[in-house]
Amino acid sequence: MMTAQPPVHVPVLLQEVLDNLVLPPAARILDLTLGLGGHAEALLARADGQSRYLGVDRDPEARDLARQRLGADARLTILPGTYEDLWENASFLAWRTAEAPGGFDAILADLGVSTLQLRSPGRGFSFRDEGPLDMRMDPEHGLSARAWIAEQTDESLADAIYHYGEERASRPIARAILRALQDGRLETTHDLAQAVYRVIPREPAKRKGHSDPATRTFQAIRIAVNGELDRLAAALEAAVGHLRPGGRLAVISFHSLEDRIVKQTLRRLAGIYDGPGRTAPVELPRIVKLIHAGGLAPSDAEAAANPPSRSARLRVAERLA
Repeated sequence: MMTAQPPVHVPVLLQEVLDNLVLPPAARILDLTLGLGGHAEALLARADGQSRYLGVDRDPEARDLARQRLGADARLTILPGTYEDLWENASFLAWRTAEAPGGFDAILADLGVSTLQLRSPGRGFSFRDEGPLDMRMDPEHGLSARAWIAEQTDESLADAIYHYGEERASRPIARAILRALQDGRLETTHDLAQAVYRVIPREPAKRKGHSDPATRTFQAIRIAVNGELDRLAAALEAAVGHLRPGGRLAVISFHSLEDRIVKQTLRRLAGIYDGPGRTAPVELPRIVKLIHAGGLAPSDAEAAANPPSRSARLRVAERLA
């Protein structure tokens, strides 16, 4: 009987990450979104024997699969947690004190939902396969998507779909979703997609070559359920605070909302004012310098070979003395 193989994870913008996270001897590396360990595997291959790698992920299934992929590498430590809450985590602080007292040389954050989560029907992230309406990145904590929807009003659900999904038809879609819930027709991912299709029919969109009409709504509810954007800016500031001078933070985002927060936060930390008027009311401290000010997108070859990478953008900042 053949043993099931763990899912293959193709890390996005891998060469660009390797090119921009330059590892010195005895490097200290923090991976804020370990996932299935694709980036970790490549970075550990570049690191020397005295280096240490701390991988963090909220998803217990992802942590287990990363351990399988990376084996018993003595340089690697894996912790449960999120990039928002890590900085006060006692286990993180103990590791940081013992293993990286001078700070990190490289910090990586690969934001968004993982391939593992999208391809697992039981997790409820995708409308392509029917599954329970869950969407939690940590299935052991928090409200499922269905339970979260049940707590919403027409207005609050429409606001979430509009702000997190940038969906113009957010109000009729919200009403259709809550009507399906009231009628007992909102148990699975297919039920949620069907509620969207009652407002925006699927077939005409497909004929015109548009993305599936349910895409934006699923994105919005996933972001809301997991609080993905709630404290992203604060988390990036905290990450910069844990870099040693000359260390670099690399952040991969997958949609415009994430990228906007990453871009604005790093520009502010670089002393660049983006507010109203021509000059800042106070001088902004310059804590980092931007590497590739416009960010990096996947090559045409990578986008063709790995379609999930098409919307990705990498932004890099280096900590100043």
